Amino acid sequence: MIAYLLSSLPTPRLGDTPDVRLDDVLERCAGFVGDERTRDLAWLMGVSPAEGRPDAGAVATVPPGREARPPLSDPATRAWAQFSDLVDDAIVLERCAKARVDPQPYLRRPAGFRVDVAEGVAAAFEQPHPGARERALDELRWRLADELRVNDPDGFAALVARAVQLRLAWRRAGWDEDAGWRVLEAAQRRIEERHG
Repeated sequence: MIAYLLSSLPTPRLGDTPDVRLDDVLERCAGFVGDERTRDLAWLMGVSPAEGRPDAGAVATVPPGREARPPLSDPATRAWAQFSDLVDDAIVLERCAKARVDPQPYLRRPAGFRVDVAEGVAAAFEQPHPGARERALDELRWRLADELRVNDPDGFAALVARAVQLRLAWRRAGWDEDAGWRVLEAAQRRIEERHG
């Protein structure tokens, strides 16, 4: 049944706006995968399963895996959480090294280490500006999501990969110069308020 579901969902491309909204994907999936897996998918996509509505800020700005993590029921979803933590920890290490700050309090400490992830994050931080860095990080996340489907091309792991990639595609589609300026101005106001 999941193979049928996968065939009914669009295959996203990073940089293109998907043809289907994340809450619609979650609604389609709910009938096929059960409640626990639906909650897992909702977390991956930043969609509330109770309300069926995406958290616009999370979808537009936060990569999949960064929100508070509920207990995850499926091994494929837990595998994505591990991939996400590997990327996040590599990012923390890069940022803390540049700022000369101890990274220990900020690390999630996933099981294992992957050289390709550490090298991919390091290469992303060599990009000339933050937008290019975020694109490189999303490309790394996209590749890691593809790895989920290798051993389960027609099963739930492939659906997890598709959900992650749809979220990344929507995140990229939400990038907009005016929105970026609004985020920057809001951050500047917060700094000014804190420091008088």
